[in-house]
Amino acid sequence: MTSSLLWGVVLALHLLCITYWVGGAIFCLQTRRTTRLLDAQQASTVLLQSYSRFLRALWHVIPLAILSGIALIIHAGGHLPWPYHLMALCGLLMIILFLSMTFGPLRTARRALRPQPQLFTILHRRTALMALCGIIAIFAGALGGVG
Repeated sequence: MTSSLLWGVVLALHLLCITYWVGGAIFCLQTRRTTRLLDAQQASTVLLQSYSRFLRALWHVIPLAILSGIALIIHAGGHLPWPYHLMALCGLLMIILFLSMTFGPLRTARRALRPQPQLFTILHRRTALMALCGIIAIFAGALGGVG
């Protein structure tokens, strides 16, 4: 009984991490649409703050997602079906996208006096890829009966 409760909590923690990761990416994508009504300086300020807060929080969410995912893989043991491998691949791609956003265009935009719109376009595209990878991983988990 205690063992199943423990693995339920680990699965819930993993799902919460992925929910924040994908939901935050979709929120940032929507923020760009809503800032079209503002002038360029205000829009860049809002976008910079939303991306900065989202990516800063991911520094805490990603390690929890990795650790809980590894724990769930160890718990499943043996030969793992294809959804586990697809979810791991999507997670790896999402981590790479996160790092490329944090140390690339976001760092450049934060240091600039007036961030160029191209930086936000790059952030937007990488965020869209991150959200797409997360949605694919969620569907793979649902189809594969993970958990």
